This record gives sequence, structure tokens and C-alpha cells, in this order.
Amino acid sequence: MSESIEYSGLVVELLSSLKRFLKFKELENILEISIPTLWRYIHGDIKPTEDRAKNMLMKLLSKPVIDIVMSRIVKMVDSDVVNLYSIVYNIDVLTLASIDALLWSKDLGLTAVVTVEVDGISLATMIAKRLGTKLIVIKRRKEVGFDKFIELSYVTSMPPEVVTLYLPEGVLGYGDRVLVVDDLVRSGRTSGAVCELVKKSGAKAVGFYALTSIGNTWKKIVSQYVGEHYKSLFELKAPNEV
Repeated sequence: MSESIEYSGLVVELLSSLKRFLKFKELENILEISIPTLWRYIHGDIKPTEDRAKNMLMKLLSKPVIDIVMSRIVKMVDSDVVNLYSIVYNIDVLTLASIDALLWSKDLGLTAVVTVEVDGISLATMIAKRLGTKLIVIKRRKEVGFDKFIELSYVTSMPPEVVTLYLPEGVLGYGDRVLVVDDLVRSGRTSGAVCELVKKSGAKAVGFYALTSIGNTWKKIVSQYVGEHYKSLFELKAPNEV
């Protein structure tokens, strides 16, 4: 996977999206590259070398930079409710997250990206495209056109209710290595249910990537399936966390 990545192309994409959230002066300070040079990168007049592009990507996707972006675009409706619409359907945010997910998961040997309808679909689609894997969307109802399904029911936390997930038989199988993608993870119950459903299909969840997370409770559940191979782009503290 790493050999097929064009890092110079990725950094140009990332710069083009990050300039929506960061001023050129900020990008200059972060990268220690002059504004005229950054401008020429973005407009395709010149390309950074692959080594320089890798170094730029490392800096642009560092936690301090991501935290700055998060502070400017992630809006809380309440103490633990995130206004997701402005994030999950923002192309520049999705570009940032999908590049981050690609570079983070490139060595996991992934063959499929799985998500649950509905808000995680846009991110999962972009990640699957970058990784060159198949995309599977788990539904909360039986999809027309399939005769057999793998089913799993679980109890949600807020509000507490029984939800059943349906995965058509045959879309995942033995040997598939899956990245589970979510738009927002908090309790981890839905993510754990998806991982278990993947397991029931004969495939293996080997990684988990979320656009936004609240608190750390979810990590205990997700880690049971993917070990330490989990990540959230925007990390928010839970109301009870100091």
C-alpha cells in the first residue's frame, strides 16, 4: 500500500482543504515553508518532493494542528451533543479525515471498509476509495434484493432501545480484513455491534476509525476487536472528564 501512495498529491489535496480553516500565515509557521511556495503547491505550479511531502503531511496531521481545526469547526449543541451536519457533509473535513485514515491504516492489509447507515457513509466512501477496498454499508432494515442476512441486535445507550443491524450474506467473507468507520462514537455500543457482526460474517475487524469521538468509554469496547488499532480524528472530552 505505502508504495502506491503519491504523497505529493495528498499534501496538495490537504493544503487545499486546510486553507479553508487555517490562514496562510498559520500554514507557513506550521510547515516552515513560505507562503508563495505553498501557493504554488496548491495551484500546481510546482510539486514537493515525496520526502518533503511526507514531512509536510506529518506536520499537518499532527494533533496540535488537528486540535486547532477542531476548535474552529466542531460545534457543541449541548454538553455532549455535536452538530454533526456541518462536519460529516463538509468535503474539506472529509478530505482531511480520509487522508488521515489512509496514512494511519495503510499497513493493516485492509480489503473492506464497513459502516452503519447513515451519516458515516460519506466518510467511509472516501476512505474506501483511497484504500482501494470494497465498501459495505450495514442497514437497520433488510435490504431489498437479498434473501439471507446476518443479524445482530443490541441495546443503545441514548435513548435505550433495541436496534437490529442487518448485513447481507456474502458481501463479507473469510479473509476479509475490515476497517470499521463511524461518524461519531461515544459509548461504543454501535461500533462494538458492527465489529461483532463483521466477526459473525467470517471476516475480521482489524481497525476502527471515527471522525469524532466523545470521551474514552468507547475504546474499551472497540479494543476488544481491533486491539490498539483505533483512532478518532476529532477527540472531545466527555462532560464528566476533567
